[in-house]
Order: sequence, then C-alpha cells, then structure tokens
Amino acid sequence: MKLFGSTIDKAAAGKQWGFTALSDPRFHDAGSETGVLICHGFGGTPANMLCLYEKAVEMGFSAAVPLLTGHAATLGALDSASLADWRGDVDAALDELVSSGCSRIFLCGLSMGALLMADLAERTADSGAVCGMTLICPPVKMKGYLNTLRTLSPLMPFVLTADSFEGTGTEIYCGTAARKLKDLDRLSKDVCRGLDRITAPTLLIEAENDNRVAPVSYDILTSRLPSAEYQLIHGAPHGIPYSDKRDELTALFAAYLKRITEKR
Repeated sequence: MKLFGSTIDKAAAGKQWGFTALSDPRFHDAGSETGVLICHGFGGTPANMLCLYEKAVEMGFSAAVPLLTGHAATLGALDSASLADWRGDVDAALDELVSSGCSRIFLCGLSMGALLMADLAERTADSGAVCGMTLICPPVKMKGYLNTLRTLSPLMPFVLTADSFEGTGTEIYCGTAARKLKDLDRLSKDVCRGLDRITAPTLLIEAENDNRVAPVSYDILTSRLPSAEYQLIHGAPHGIPYSDKRDELTALFAAYLKRITEKR
C-alpha cells in the first residue's frame, strides 16, 4: 500500500539497515570552557551532523553529538523510544560536557534535534549555561502530509521511502515509525509554551526546499524570539548538513559560533 509515494509496511519494524560506526555518538574533550552540543534529527544519526561536529572540534571546542534512543537500530526500536528518552539523551550529553569542564554551552540541532535543543535551553534557563544556539529547520509546525501521517499512524505504524540509505550520503532511516510523530508534535507544543524562557542568542536557518517544515515555523520563532537572527539557504533540502549545501551551512554555523563565543 502506498501513501504520499511511500510504502506502508508493518513488517518493517525489524528491518536491518546496516548502520556502521559512522552513526556512533561523538564526544571530544578539548579542555575548553565552551562545549558545543549538536543533535541529529528524527530518524537520523550523528553521521548526519559530522560536518558541524568536525568544524567545532577544528575550532578548538569540546563537542558532543549524542545518538538518540531508537536511532541507528530498527524502526521497531524507534517506535519503542519516547520523548522522555530523547530528553534524557541530550541531558546526558550536556552533563558530559559540563563534567569535562565546560561552563558555557552552545547548542545546535537539526529538525527534531533543533526542537530538543530549544527545549533544553528552556529547561536549563535558570542556570544561564547556554550561551547561544543554532536551530536548523526546526519543525515548530510540520507540513500537512506529516500531520495526516501522524493521525493515521495507529493504522500504519511503519512507512518506508526506500529500502536502504545507500545514495543518501549519510546513514539515516529511509522511512519512519509514524506513531513517534505524536512525540514530535508534543515536543513542538512544549517548546512553543516555553519560548519566552529562551534568552540565549539564536540563529535560525531555513532550507528553501524543505519538504517537512512549514514556513510558518519561522514566523512563530522570530515573533517570540525578537533577538533571533534568520538565514535562508537557497536550494537546500531539509537535511542540509548531509546535502550539497553542507559547506554553506558549516560556514554560517562557524561564523555564528565564533561571534557568540568571543563575547564575554
């Protein structure tokens, strides 16, 4: 059965995707006072974010990219994960950076990872540890077809867009555990309720050809975060860090990270 050009496949829960060490979590202790916490998106892996992680390390910062629960495994494992798990994953990565001596934390995330970073900034606002953020394609509002898939997810829990991630340029589920879109929707609503708690300077990056995030997401964020800066990457798809626009993204990320961390 097809939906939006994708295959509905209940047997896909145990499908083996062939993830490798590229999808392992990353941690680098540079002995710096600033740590960079980078988070991949829904269905993705740390492999998606390597261009940003490697740039942060090159710039002399401690850096961490956690692997979110249920990722780089099977869609069944993703279906069994929860928002509480994902919050625990980013909290653990934050704790690791703080334990290594980082007193200032710069956050960066793609898609759901961007929402998790905004959520983390809200939940830790009283500590003042977060010095800045780069949010890439944050799905405050999802495109309509994803809302439809979320509604229908009890009937079609697993959807495949391809048999493998070969040819994508990275390691990522080519499909989804549709019931988890409800967790993503709840995270978005939690973030929107707490936006007023975010005081850290923030760079919002939109992909011109994003097929997942509704453009109104940026209207919501810029109206609630008046000091936020906005950048559009022309011709970019949703997965900017693993597209042919990765170099442009990395340059924007590095320039903003440098500017924020040079402030005292």
